[in-house]
Amino acid sequence: MGDDVGRIKDKLDIVDVIGDYVKLIRSGQSYKGLCPFHDEKTPSFHVSQERQTWHCFGCGKGGDIFTFMMDREGLSFAETLDVLSKRAGIELQFKSEEGKNRKNLFEVMEYVSNRYIKTLRGDQGAAARSYLFRRGIDEKVCRDFSLGWAPPSWDFLVKDCGLSSMELGDLVRCGMAIQGDRGYYDRFRGRIIFPIKDISGRTIAFGGRITEGDGAKYLNSPETEIYSKRKTLYLIEKAKSAIREKGHAILVEGYMDAIRSHMNGFPQTVATLGTALTEEQATIIKRLADRVYICYDADGAGQAAALRGMYVLQKAGLSVKVVSLPKGKDPDDLLSDPDGAIEYKDRLRSALSLVDYHIALRESAMADGDSRKSAVEDLLEGLASLDMVDISPYLPKLAAVLGIRDFEVLDELRSRKRRPFVPHEKNTPDGPVEDMDGTPPLTDPDKTEMALIALLWQQGELRKNCDLQELFCLISDDRLKLMASSILSGDSCDSLERRWLEAGDSFQIRVLAKGGSYLEEFPSDFNRNWELFCSLLRRKKAQMRYNELRVKMLQGAASPEEIKEHEEIRQILCLK
Repeated sequence: MGDDVGRIKDKLDIVDVIGDYVKLIRSGQSYKGLCPFHDEKTPSFHVSQERQTWHCFGCGKGGDIFTFMMDREGLSFAETLDVLSKRAGIELQFKSEEGKNRKNLFEVMEYVSNRYIKTLRGDQGAAARSYLFRRGIDEKVCRDFSLGWAPPSWDFLVKDCGLSSMELGDLVRCGMAIQGDRGYYDRFRGRIIFPIKDISGRTIAFGGRITEGDGAKYLNSPETEIYSKRKTLYLIEKAKSAIREKGHAILVEGYMDAIRSHMNGFPQTVATLGTALTEEQATIIKRLADRVYICYDADGAGQAAALRGMYVLQKAGLSVKVVSLPKGKDPDDLLSDPDGAIEYKDRLRSALSLVDYHIALRESAMADGDSRKSAVEDLLEGLASLDMVDISPYLPKLAAVLGIRDFEVLDELRSRKRRPFVPHEKNTPDGPVEDMDGTPPLTDPDKTEMALIALLWQQGELRKNCDLQELFCLISDDRLKLMASSILSGDSCDSLERRWLEAGDSFQIRVLAKGGSYLEEFPSDFNRNWELFCSLLRRKKAQMRYNELRVKMLQGAASPEEIKEHEEIRQILCLK
């Protein structure tokens, strides 16, 4: 495999490959452009042709041609190896027996998919086409989404074995044929067929919907060597580019919800196919975007699934909101209405955050004396898993709903916070790589502190009037204090930037890029922004001190002076 990687790198130029995704401009010995992994207006994405590497000083991502394709396309290493080898025109030397078998299964599934597609377009598919047309699915949509038809025959596919290169054993391994008492028969019969593909666009499974008669409304492929429900999202192969461009994904439940969404201008939509959202599915989305809108059915089961899914997505580091739908409707129903797309867009804009949604679901139960205790416990247990910074804006609302004071809400949440055991493994491929002395890698500073430094960097007027000691009191990160000291030393910004780049120190450049990106969210009044950021940092320090004093008071270890200080800070923060 190592030889394959080397041969691909020798054949492909990283500038050519990345240039297909990013508009690159030569800058000295390297190339730069706007990062494809985060929003920015000032280029901080650099590609070195000499070293065949790339690095973004804004988001910190970097690597070689393989890591770029894995991050950009959401592919596994094996999938990336396959894609790049084809681009380079190289036959891979590393081909395990398992890999060959999987390749054969992919070929079988592609053959089966084409058989179903042709059948839908032929005479046998006339009734199925009529059914689809009545639901607003025309021939173009059928082509775009590779819809097919499995006729009622018990051996439509089975009898193909022997007439083509497809073997019966492969058909069984793909889950498309089942062995019964009287021999083998087709799994899908008399159903509209929805091909399920992996992120690379390879067919790995099918879903089937009946058009008439008894039986389960939907039937899905079983788990196979190439298909795992936990790791699959319907239409991810079509939605990945739109998800990346828009910065968010829309998550729905069913095939028709997803297809109808794409038809109506929401190409960033994927479906979980009725299964509970998994960590693996959340990881797929996280590779492409930072935000998710959940749009499940408006019934009780859909609401419960949405709530569970929100916590899975939040745990994966995604910002998540829930879209409220009219009672009794799913996205397919709503978007089938004449003005459905307009209403859907409005509902996306007014989507609820995780905290608001959880409160809304439990609020009615909390008003009932009999169920209040369990509803409150459910709410607190869920919210305790979140970062306290994310919960802080909701403290007044939570306090009002629970009938207690802000600091008591914090106490209740802290008492339920779980700290799962994390093994200290060095240099594991799936975790952060530690330094040689065993210390964990440094994290980015607070974004408000970075914005303050970026503002100081951008505005010479602020540098003239800034008090370094006062600034040090606001900033908690020692690296930023050192950076502020350098900026206020009198050296020009150009010379400082050159010095940092020549030293290979990406921290300062990353701070300026990230802080500058955060600044873009605010009006271009630098004096007002400076006061705002300073005020936010003062409040943050006051809140931290308040929390420290609160703990001491609860432990009975606070002095009279500290109790007085606690009360003064409480009044400043306007806490109840």
